[in-house]
Amino acid sequence: MIISIICGCIAFIAIIILIIKLKSDKLYVYNTKIQEAENEIQLLLDKKMSLLSEIHQQLSEQIENINFNYLCNLEDINDDEFKLNSILNNAYSELKDFLENRHSFIPEDNTKHLIDELYRINIECIATKNYYNDNSIILNNKIKKFPNNIIAKFKHLHKKELYNDPVEEEFEILKKK
Repeated sequence: MIISIICGCIAFIAIIILIIKLKSDKLYVYNTKIQEAENEIQLLLDKKMSLLSEIHQQLSEQIENINFNYLCNLEDINDDEFKLNSILNNAYSELKDFLENRHSFIPEDNTKHLIDELYRINIECIATKNYYNDNSIILNNKIKKFPNNIIAKFKHLHKKELYNDPVEEEFEILKKK
């Protein structure tokens, strides 16, 4: 009788350990996906910043008295990807508005190439941020519930911030030029 009680307790503890292990693994998978997306987003934001600066420089050589206000704010960034993302999105919109309002302006071929590359990087960045947000929402919801909330505390997992990008319109003006 005592042996069956001990075996039952051992089986119960083993099942609990197995459940905790499975829940922990799921949290780890989502956290790993988020970390990979964060790394990719950082690379894409760096490329986007570089392209915007280079396009600005080239447009400055082609047009007198041109200045994009949002590019001046880049010095204020201290490893805050969400703030950098916001500033770069504003700079991207400012460039887009500038090109749409200058119907007679035709950028040089090298500048066109950079603008096309910026458009491609922007689309890739949006897709990666959506992937990040999707996995962050799942992780955030999971770590609110028992027993994941306890596991998350032991694994030092915290709620993830989401990217709040405005809906991007097509950059049609660049395709036409």
